Amino acid sequence: MNSKFSIPSLPEIPKCSPNQLIQLASNLPDATISIPSVDKILEAIEQGKADQVSKLDWVYCIHTKAQWDQQNIDRSRKTSAAIWKVAIYNSWLQHQLLWRLALYYGDQQEQALAKSLVESFDIFAHSDLVSHLLPVQIILAFRSTQAGIELAKIACEQRINRTELLNIIKEDLPIWIPIFSRFIEEITPCFTTICSPNRQQVKWLLSCLDEMSDSQQIKAVNHLLTNVSNDIANNHSLLVDWLRHNYRNGENWYKLSDPARQRLRDWIGGINYGDFQKLVNLILNKLDLENFESNRLCSRRDFWANYSNRFERLRILLPKTSQIAIGYQIQGDVDLLEDDGSDPTEVCIFDFGEWFVVEFFRGRGGETRLFPKNSTNEQILFGESTLSVKRIRCLGGDKHDHVFLWQVQEFTPTWLKNYGILPNPNTQPSRNPTAKKLRERENKLERWKTEIDYLEREAKAYCKKICFLIE
Repeated sequence: MNSKFSIPSLPEIPKCSPNQLIQLASNLPDATISIPSVDKILEAIEQGKADQVSKLDWVYCIHTKAQWDQQNIDRSRKTSAAIWKVAIYNSWLQHQLLWRLALYYGDQQEQALAKSLVESFDIFAHSDLVSHLLPVQIILAFRSTQAGIELAKIACEQRINRTELLNIIKEDLPIWIPIFSRFIEEITPCFTTICSPNRQQVKWLLSCLDEMSDSQQIKAVNHLLTNVSNDIANNHSLLVDWLRHNYRNGENWYKLSDPARQRLRDWIGGINYGDFQKLVNLILNKLDLENFESNRLCSRRDFWANYSNRFERLRILLPKTSQIAIGYQIQGDVDLLEDDGSDPTEVCIFDFGEWFVVEFFRGRGGETRLFPKNSTNEQILFGESTLSVKRIRCLGGDKHDHVFLWQVQEFTPTWLKNYGILPNPNTQPSRNPTAKKLRERENKLERWKTEIDYLEREAKAYCKKICFLIE
C-alpha cells in the first residue's frame, strides 16, 4: 500500500569530537568528594580541630547522630557531650542544636534531635558562658513539668509580655510551638505568688493583661481579684485604676464572679478612702486648727472608715489656704474650691454607686449632703471645675448634721441605711447613748437647724445673684 505522504529528508548529523571540553577537563585538578561522617567530625573534635568542621558536616552529624548512636551505644553520651562543649563557643552550632531541642520538648518532635544530645544538654546549659541566654532558659522551662509557669516566671523576671518575648527569640527558637500561645494563662498565677510586687512588676502584669484574648483576660482578672491581698491593691493604685477602667462598668463587670466583684469594690473603695484619710491627716498636721476642729476631722475620718468599700470615686475640693499648706501631697481628683465668702472648709465628694455624698469638713454648718446619682448631679459635682460651698448647698439634697452623737448608730448610720448605703461587713454598731446625752444632742441639733437654714438661704441668694450677673 502506497503512503499518501512522503518522508521528509533530515540533515546529516555532523561528525565532531568535543575536543575543547576534553581539553578543559584535562586541565582541572584532581578532586575527591568528601562524604560527611559522624566519625570524621568526632575525630576532628578529639584533635581540637572542631573549628575546621564545615556547616554541612555539622548538619549531617546532627541529622544522623541518632542512627550513629545505635551502632555506638557505649560512646553515644560521651560524644554528644563533646558536641555540646563545642557549641558553647560556636554560635551557629548553638542555634542548630537549640532550635531542634525546642522542637523536641516544645512540639513533641522526638525525631528532631538524637536522645543522647537531648540528655547531654545540661553540659551546655550549666556553662557560665551561656546559661544566662534567654533561649537556654526557655528550653529549661520547656523541660519542666510546669512549662507554662516557668515561662511566666521568665517573662516576669525579664519584665516582658508574650509579644515582646517572641520578638526577642524569633530568630533563635521556633515561636509557633504551642506552649508559647498558652503560657500567658499562667501570668496571673505567677504574679499572685509575689509577696510584695514593685511598680515595674505591676506594669508588667497590666501589659500582659492588655494583650490577652477576652476569655483569657476574664479568667486572669477573676484569679487576680480573688488571690491578691488587699495590701497589694492598696499599695498599687495603678493596678486598681486599670481594673476600675476595664471592669467596674460595662459588660465585663457581669462576667466576673461574685467574689471577684466584691473584691474589686473593696479595692476601689480602699484606694479612695486612703486618699480621704490622707487628706484629713495632712489637714491635721499642716493647718493650725482649734481642738474642736481637729476632733471633728478625726471623728469623720474614723466614721467613714466603716464605709471604705463603698467609695467608687472621690473628688477633693480645697480652699486656697489649704492648697498652699498641703501643696501637691494629695494625688487624684483634687481641685481648688472657689471662694464665695463661706467659712474656709475642705469638701470631699464621695461616689457611693447610686448616691453622691458631700462632706463639709469645717466651718458653720459642717453637714453631710446626699444627692441621687444622675447625669445632672454627676456633671456638676464631678465635672465642673469651679465649685463653691454655696453652689453645692444650692443643689439641695438631703442633709445630716455633725453635732453631738452624729455618728451613733441610730443617727447618721441609720440615715445612710435608709438610702441603701451600708457599712463594711462586720462593722460593729455603736452603743446606745443615755437619755441625758440624747437631750444634749437635741439642744445642739436645734441650734444647728437654725444655722443650716440661714446658710441655705444665703447660698440661694448668692446663686440667684450669680445667675443674674451672668444673664
